[in-house]
Amino acid sequence: MASYSSSSSSLVNLKQQFIASFLFVIITIISHVNGCFTSIFSFGDSLADTGNLLHLSLSESSKLHHCAFPPNGRTFFHYPTGRCSDGRLVIDFLAEGFGLPFLPPYFGGENGRSNHFQKGVNFAVVGATALDDEFFKERGINNPATNVSLRVELGFFKDVLSSLCSSSSDCKELLRNSLIVMGEIGGNDYNHAFLEGKNTEETLQFVPLVVDTIASAINELIELGAITFLVPGNLPIGCSPSYLTYFQGSDKAEYDPLTGCITWLNQFSEYHNELLQKELDRIGELSPHVNMVYADYYNAAMRFYHSPKQFGTFTFLTTMILKIDMFT
Repeated sequence: MASYSSSSSSLVNLKQQFIASFLFVIITIISHVNGCFTSIFSFGDSLADTGNLLHLSLSESSKLHHCAFPPNGRTFFHYPTGRCSDGRLVIDFLAEGFGLPFLPPYFGGENGRSNHFQKGVNFAVVGATALDDEFFKERGINNPATNVSLRVELGFFKDVLSSLCSSSSDCKELLRNSLIVMGEIGGNDYNHAFLEGKNTEETLQFVPLVVDTIASAINELIELGAITFLVPGNLPIGCSPSYLTYFQGSDKAEYDPLTGCITWLNQFSEYHNELLQKELDRIGELSPHVNMVYADYYNAAMRFYHSPKQFGTFTFLTTMILKIDMFT
């Protein structure tokens, strides 16, 4: 078997090639509909957080999340930045693709302020949910990472916006030339519920509420002047090593024979994505001046599971992930 360093390096390179090709398509589409951007504003959870939870934890002297420790940050920044990745995130590649600097985390500046926010800012927080924390508390569901929701992140955005422009017309002009990356958000709403032992029927009832919350945030941003949105869907959670471990069973009928993924969990993700796309279509019909780009994270990720040998050796990576809390 190849050594960790060589197999890991090969895997990283192949993953970067795949991400680069995926982002090339996304960037080409977005550039076609709205040209170049002067700034990017990002919302979401651990898939997009560039350091907010880390700064929050440090400021509150609370226990640091595992993303604050190696091997996170190992391959590109060479130290943990608060990103839940050994290198860059999709949002980092997007910024690079549009010739913009990496998005600073909202809590990276003093009191949530930074002189680098003119070209964009990241409001995503590891563990963030679409629905408010109170919704989960009422149902006995605990979020171990944060109480930040999409509504809270939107509040952060409004605070920043007031410092970036002096009038409503100036703000509209700023947002017309900005890309809004809405997530991925919503995955943790389901993760936390499943981990607390909620059954599929109950958790399925969350999906329309999550999608409505995402849509409401988008509509609010449209009212403020935003016109170009990149909205990712949910990943195939049935392929996640954490879910495969948590729901491990002997019933072969529950598993996709081609990928080994749990079928009903992937169907859950597909249901979320179907509702989300329908809602985005509806928003597009009501606001035809808005450019809405759906990022199909689900099928992009499925390429890894359908053809794993094309993307390197996953043996060590899977073992490592199983030892780490992936629900972020």
